[in-house]
Amino acid sequence: MKESLRSLVCTTCGREISVPIELETFSCVYCGAKLSLRDYYSVSGQTADPADLDYARAHLFDCIRDYPRYWRNFSRQHYDETYNTYLAGISETYLVLDRYLCAAPERRDAVLDEMVRLFLREWEDYHNNSGKRRSKHAVEKRMFENKLTLAFYTVPAIRGLDLSISEDYTHRLQEAFVQAYPKNIFEVATYEDISGGFRKRKLCFITTAVCELDGKPDDCAELTAFRAFRDGWLSETEAGRALVDEYYEIAPSIVQIMTRCDDANAVGRKLRETYLDLCYSDLQAGRYASCRDRYISMVNDLKSRYFMN
Repeated sequence: MKESLRSLVCTTCGREISVPIELETFSCVYCGAKLSLRDYYSVSGQTADPADLDYARAHLFDCIRDYPRYWRNFSRQHYDETYNTYLAGISETYLVLDRYLCAAPERRDAVLDEMVRLFLREWEDYHNNSGKRRSKHAVEKRMFENKLTLAFYTVPAIRGLDLSISEDYTHRLQEAFVQAYPKNIFEVATYEDISGGFRKRKLCFITTAVCELDGKPDDCAELTAFRAFRDGWLSETEAGRALVDEYYEIAPSIVQIMTRCDDANAVGRKLRETYLDLCYSDLQAGRYASCRDRYISMVNDLKSRYFMN
């Protein structure tokens, strides 16, 4: 991607310099003076360009509208690459908005609140007033899928730009979104949080997540039994090993969605009561095939819950 530059005049030596648009702090290549973008606009007396604000308004919702079903790239294999592509695609809107607010800091709160309201209005129109007749289930499915894009791509990307508005805007947006759509919760995460979650080698992803929610240690009897089952009986056949490999492809994404975009405690309780306690009883009684089939049903139910089928 071609680097975008902004032309500025050093407030110390008066020479013109070119600064990458994503930088909030920079040094003059001629005199070495250091400035932040906000300080620069304050010292230089330059005023905010209304065209910047108009551009941000016009393109604010492109981060969702231009990326339908983008969340389907959310996997351990593809996340890093697709995140970087997404970041490059949406960055201009937030760089321009940040530039405007650095030049007009007195308008910061009002403009950020306006941007949040605008995003929520466009979100509602996009899902409910598109002119197409959709069932309630179809609307809920589409909204959940786009919430995953918002949680795993939009918010981390804006935070990753490390702009003066990044933290303030993303937290305001998350709070307003959850207030407007209380059934569609999500946490404000970073790219490093999410990518790191894929890199963790927790060998029983879903069971480990539920045990962690229950406050159980990683070496508890339950997890030890499940791991022994995986490494023993389940891995003795080619079909069993294929099942383990398939599980490791899908389970990390399921756990990230469950813990970052759902009521993890409620889901964990349901998984324990419906599946995991019974699976554990199966293992203790030597009913290995029953445990396998029950665990497969649990994973399929989670895939259905998160529209991953």
